[in-house]
Amino acid sequence: MAESSLPPRKDTYHPEEDIEYLEDYVPGGYHPTLIGDGFCGGQYVVVHKLGFGGYSTIWLARDQQSQRYVSLKILTARASRDSHEADILQHLMKGDPTHAGKRFIPPLLDQFSFDGPNGHHRCLVGEPAGCSISKSKEDSTDFMFPPDAARSTAAQLLLGLSYLHASGICHADLHLRNFLLRTSTVHGLSTDALYKRFGEPYEVPIRRVDGKPGGPHAPPHAIYPMTLSMPANELDDPEVIISDYGTSFVVSQTPSPTLHTPALYAPPEDLFGEPITRPAAADIWTLGVNLYEVLGERPLFETFAWDRDDIIGEMINTLGQPPTRWWDSWAKRSEFFESDGSWVADFSRIATPEFRRLHQRLWDMGRGETEQTCAWDVAGGELHALEEMLRAMMSFEPADRPTADQLLKFEYMTKWALPAWERQKRVRPIRDP
Repeated sequence: MAESSLPPRKDTYHPEEDIEYLEDYVPGGYHPTLIGDGFCGGQYVVVHKLGFGGYSTIWLARDQQSQRYVSLKILTARASRDSHEADILQHLMKGDPTHAGKRFIPPLLDQFSFDGPNGHHRCLVGEPAGCSISKSKEDSTDFMFPPDAARSTAAQLLLGLSYLHASGICHADLHLRNFLLRTSTVHGLSTDALYKRFGEPYEVPIRRVDGKPGGPHAPPHAIYPMTLSMPANELDDPEVIISDYGTSFVVSQTPSPTLHTPALYAPPEDLFGEPITRPAAADIWTLGVNLYEVLGERPLFETFAWDRDDIIGEMINTLGQPPTRWWDSWAKRSEFFESDGSWVADFSRIATPEFRRLHQRLWDMGRGETEQTCAWDVAGGELHALEEMLRAMMSFEPADRPTADQLLKFEYMTKWALPAWERQKRVRPIRDP
């Protein structure tokens, strides 16, 4: 039967916002987890929910042996069959202990498997983290970290990526939702004190569309994630954890890798369908796009929708004309650009149909639009150094992008970002994870 002739899929459950996709409470899908559930013979007892993704739900649990809180990442049964995330984390734990970037990689404290009504699930036990950088910015009044905190965060992310690449790992899915902020707010609290501070788990009944009683595959109610509010504008000392290695891979063991980066952050070689022959360079491009957003208030590429052609148009708008092989093969180029690279006269597919090169976008970050109002060290050359680094990271040709270790020696890192991280450590010593 042709796909177009298939009857429309009917939902089993009434949808709810801000929780996992309820239709995936089926064989192969999520494990129906509830507050109070115990795992590993009762060693880990679920006390709250931290979050969810397309392939897992993440829970806050009390480790009854160590008397500390841990996170439980329970993979769907479907993802559990092929997941190499635990292997990647174990590999990373064995890396150079003296590398300055290792602290930004989450430790794997334990792992186990169990059977449930939806199949066999793997669970990864880790360190509880706070919210993501994405959520932190959303919760802030101006969508930005203070300038020195932003510089420090940029340094941490590049140090972390340097450690990943030194360990032979390509992350392949770098974006602000996978950059978590380390927190100590839950440590030392009793469960009652935890609930007083962050609220008790908020539950909403899961209701079938047909009105029938629920079966064993879904829990009787869904649970909203606990609110760990960490507004970016209030954070002077953020510490980052680069999370989610579900699509990461060992470069030397993966001859034909696939990236899972969201399209807005994807490198051009992926958008133009070329093989990913330099995975580390793909990570470098992606981190460059992310760093602009970390350092300012807004995304680097701004489109009405995450449409491939709109994103390519924004790339060219920002960085100039791409290599001839891409420029000539882009089927929808004429909808955006004339043959000489200028906008078409009636261009209207993106919000700002005028050239806004990278240099202008740095002034548009929200840090002040003149030398007198800009929060960056304009007189000292910070803006120029930042542009030089981001432009290198987002070179169209993968072979032209610097390595993470080379980028750590760029002027922006040595004069502004890394010193900000060192100042943060001196002002508020940070415990080893």
